[in-house]
Amino acid sequence: MTTEAPTPPPQPQRSAADKADRSRLIGAIVISIVAIWFILANTHKVSITFWVVTVTSPMWLTLAGTFLAGMLTSLLLTRTRKRKAAAAAAGQSQTQK
Repeated sequence: MTTEAPTPPPQPQRSAADKADRSRLIGAIVISIVAIWFILANTHKVSITFWVVTVTSPMWLTLAGTFLAGMLTSLLLTRTRKRKAAAAAAGQSQTQK
């Protein structure tokens, strides 16, 4: 009596877009972890001057605000770039008809 181990079902091939998305996700997670660590390591108070006004706040709050502003800027720029690419692709498909 021979018993063979069942063979696992074949795994679907990942496309280049799937691999790129996974790489972006891993990169975002690593950057977020490093940023959070850096924010938590800097807890002293600092003075920040905005042209004329000087504000004193904890460094972690300043770093967190800067990190969030960078994420928001990246999100807005990425969405704008995707819209322009989609509009260009739509324009090309209509001119080819």
